[in-house]
Amino acid sequence: MLVRPTLPLILVAAIMVPSISAADTKAASLRARSGTFDAYGTVACAQEVGEARGTCNAAVARFADAAVAKVTFANGFSRLLIFSDRKFMRGNSTMSGVGTDVEWQLSEEIYYVRVDDQRFELPEGLIFGE
Repeated sequence: MLVRPTLPLILVAAIMVPSISAADTKAASLRARSGTFDAYGTVACAQEVGEARGTCNAAVARFADAAVAKVTFANGFSRLLIFSDRKFMRGNSTMSGVGTDVEWQLSEEIYYVRVDDQRFELPEGLIFGE
């Protein structure tokens, strides 16, 4: 008799896991948008195609397994970069693009991220606090 009640519980738990991650990224995004940050640093960045990488200021808001980095270019333009479960998810929508045209990789503790035409190099320790 225990087999039948257990199966529905497993299914409910499996369905809830993605929504927990979504809630974490939402909470981290709300913290970033309100200016509540856990870490600050500088990162390599380029705003335009073909532009050499320069230096941008970065501020990171964390919540559970999610983090949102607000990266600000020298001209004052900012973009939010959203991470969950140590993976890069997307950037926020801006006048530069919708933030879903992305490529990324994690190599030697550096996230190499491209969102639309912008490129970023973010240390894993800055994003997740190691």
